[in-house]
Amino acid sequence: MTRSIVALLFMIVSAHAGVPSENGDYRDFGLDWTIDVTDVPEGVERVNVWIAVPQALPEQIVSDLDVRTDHDWRFVHDREFGNRLVRVTVDDPAELLSIGLVASVRRYPVTEPRAAPLSRIDHDLYLREEALVSLSPRIRALADSVGGDDRARYDYVLDLMEYDKSTPGWGRGDSERACDVAKGNCTDFHSLFMSLSRAKSVPTFFEMGYPTTPDGESDRVGGYHCWAWFYGEGSWSPVDISEADKAPEKRDFYFGNLDPDRITFSRGRDITLPGMRGAPLNYIPSGAYAEVDGRPWDGVTRRLTYTVNRPG
Repeated sequence: MTRSIVALLFMIVSAHAGVPSENGDYRDFGLDWTIDVTDVPEGVERVNVWIAVPQALPEQIVSDLDVRTDHDWRFVHDREFGNRLVRVTVDDPAELLSIGLVASVRRYPVTEPRAAPLSRIDHDLYLREEALVSLSPRIRALADSVGGDDRARYDYVLDLMEYDKSTPGWGRGDSERACDVAKGNCTDFHSLFMSLSRAKSVPTFFEMGYPTTPDGESDRVGGYHCWAWFYGEGSWSPVDISEADKAPEKRDFYFGNLDPDRITFSRGRDITLPGMRGAPLNYIPSGAYAEVDGRPWDGVTRRLTYTVNRPG
């Protein structure tokens, strides 16, 4: 069975396993967003756009996903992590391309470990060294000094790191940089946690998503949030260390729990999307990745509007 089929089956099984009670806490989101690809040069033959969409997960139920465009599009899945994306192909494109999407998402909190089998393929995948998730001798020595306990690694990163985007280089999720400057955003916090965990043979993965507010937002450009999961005793447990740094009173909560005020759009690092010609992506952008005649294109923005409803 190919890796893509294994990943897709895992996502399908996960989406239908362990769904929380309808009587629990949750958020209902109505999403309406637009991907703009701008400044496309004259004479370009083809633009390909891979759009991140909300993923079906035990804690996240996705419905009514629709793509509003006259261009050719289809759903695709990346081979290793099984992320579902929308791929749009445009021949002889205009200077500006706009693609609209809508979806409904019900998001539950995570309040306990998620029991799940771990295949040998996934075990190796979630222990591998990645471009910016380092397993260097320094990282391994640091992991040894911190100790082998998951909570110890969480506490170490939380005590070491400061949520600070004033020093250049933040936002790439570079665990070596995190050791050097001890500052950054969510990607930097969780990359260091992943490196320390993998150095101690604890599988981890990275999720990229969007942080929501109680009143919703209109035409928000940009924005993202990420967190990580670690595996032990047959179950996955989450951590959100950067949020714990911003809300110290939730230090204990964000080890093993996630609030429902978020939407997951992708999983994984060093990702190769089906049909792309550029280098593997550090992570899937929360909006979209585009190529113009096979070359990566930076002129991509997302404008997001969403409403929020709570139970009761």
